Amino acid sequence: MKKLGSFLLILALTAGTLAGCGGSGGNSSDAAEKDTLTVVINSDPGTLDPHDNVNFAPHQVKRQIYETLVVRNDEGELVPWLAESWEYEDDETLVFQIRQGVKFHNGEELKASDVLFSLKRALDDNTTGAIQVNRIDFNRCEVMGDYTVKIVTDGPYAMQLAMLENPLISMISEKAYTESGGDFFEAPIGTGPYKLVSYAAGDSVVLEANEEYWREGEPHIPNLIFRVITDASSRAIEAESGGADIVYDISANDVERVAANPGVNLVSMAGYNTSYLLFNQNREPLSDIRVREAIFLALDVPTAIEVAYGSFGELGSGIVSPGVEGRHPDLTPYFPTRDLERAKQLLEEAGYGGGLTLEIICENSNQQRMDFCEAAQAQLAEVGITLVPKFLDANDWAATTINGGTDIAIYGTTASTGEAGRILMRYAPGIAEYGAVNWTGPEAEAYAELLNTALVTIDADARNTMYHTCQELLMENFVCYPIWHKEINAALQLDVQGFHLMPTYENHYLQYVYFG
Repeated sequence: MKKLGSFLLILALTAGTLAGCGGSGGNSSDAAEKDTLTVVINSDPGTLDPHDNVNFAPHQVKRQIYETLVVRNDEGELVPWLAESWEYEDDETLVFQIRQGVKFHNGEELKASDVLFSLKRALDDNTTGAIQVNRIDFNRCEVMGDYTVKIVTDGPYAMQLAMLENPLISMISEKAYTESGGDFFEAPIGTGPYKLVSYAAGDSVVLEANEEYWREGEPHIPNLIFRVITDASSRAIEAESGGADIVYDISANDVERVAANPGVNLVSMAGYNTSYLLFNQNREPLSDIRVREAIFLALDVPTAIEVAYGSFGELGSGIVSPGVEGRHPDLTPYFPTRDLERAKQLLEEAGYGGGLTLEIICENSNQQRMDFCEAAQAQLAEVGITLVPKFLDANDWAATTINGGTDIAIYGTTASTGEAGRILMRYAPGIAEYGAVNWTGPEAEAYAELLNTALVTIDADARNTMYHTCQELLMENFVCYPIWHKEINAALQLDVQGFHLMPTYENHYLQYVYFG
């Protein structure tokens, strides 16, 4: 399906650069009759807290409500957004000039004090976004007037600016947060182009244009509705029938048919997301490296991927996706050839010659992952491993995985900063909230030490060399099995203009979209 990426180029040219004008806005009389953009997403957001997350769906919604200090343009470069400029005083200190005249949805102006409050709140409340700011030394940070804030890290940290582009570090109003007691369903107050009208869990999120939005002329469409449709076939039907203007995540089973539909523009691109089998090493028997290696040897991942995904996306070749800075150039030697006899021998040595049972979970909204589970189930049965698939809604699946409530999860990781460090942090005890779930022992500690060194290394070549070694360690210890590199897509009605995809998230800037 790589050929479908040509649609992206056309739409990107229409949209213009992200930080630029964002499109013409359209002038046709037909467009004037439509004042609502309807978008289908594959799971319920679960939260409107900008600093917390349970799956990708919140990003698609929350990017419209909240904004960050910096964003990436179409070339992947970090450019000013709520911060109009920044400078490095030294390797530890960033000074931001905050854009004047930006208002929150409650009418209050964004100030430097709100910026520092937002960053500190993400850490203090132990949110998902805490990892983006856990290297900031807040005792040395300083609000220097209404529109200047100094951010100081606890040492050199090459990724800090990129971390602040993550939507999990969006700006919130200190006043609104305090008055609502931190209830983001009651008061999701951001600076974004849209503001909340209503949220019906499991059904829809209704937004309306922010009339005081700081970017003149945006958003182009007054009303925005997100509809939640978890079933993949039903999403495809919505796209083909014109029931929605934009449908995210057309499944591999439906993508060729939808692409061939003359009434639909299917746009796609290679993303920075890798799907993988995540082994919970805090549980027996996966704490035994021999069992994990046996699973590697018993699986025929290329065949399972062909069954589940067809030619959509790309076979997993490492935990870091192609195109991401710091990706290992060739991990092929670490992917073993299928060897059922050796797998049985390892299980026998580990004390499981009589067989064992393992649970595997994935989202019930992801047909490809469910199909992969069933293919893997048949393959592992050949060596005496009974794999029991369990399909959960996206929020329960993510929470169960992060809390270590299963043996194996099909999980996904996105290089949100555009470089390998953000992905590799997930496997390091003491660095990320996920580390304790999936890797323990002296090898994990050595990995964490090396990664910590990489993260404070400013020289990119030296840092990437350490990232390469980290990726080798993950494979040598059978920590996770990369199975697939995601291809992002969306189905658009023909009158939808100004939409373009981004590789770092399944979240996009909808203020540029117009009908024409």
